[in-house]
Amino acid sequence: MLKYVILVGLGAAIGSVIRYLLTEIFNYCFCKFKIPFSTIIINVTGSFLLGLLTSNMVNNSICFLFLSSIIGGYTTFSTYMNETVQLSNEKIYISVFYYLITAVLGILAAFVGFYI
Repeated sequence: MLKYVILVGLGAAIGSVIRYLLTEIFNYCFCKFKIPFSTIIINVTGSFLLGLLTSNMVNNSICFLFLSSIIGGYTTFSTYMNETVQLSNEKIYISVFYYLITAVLGILAAFVGFYI
């Protein structure tokens, strides 16, 4: 049991570091925009990868546990919700657009990952 806990913790740490680095890069590239593109890109690619994993491409349960914990650390639902609320202070239509585009693209990416 302890080895699984360590494996999940390690995977989540790796995913979190990847998310942090990509967020810094994307924020630098897209700093002119009010919409946080980094969170959209991270959550959509994470949805795709998790869809890919759950389509039985990874049969080893330990490997699946490790990879899914990396994706869990990589994606960020709470940041997505917080940024939606923060954007609503600016303009409500920007907030709604951000919320919807992230949700729709995330679901589509999960389907594509699952069915390819």
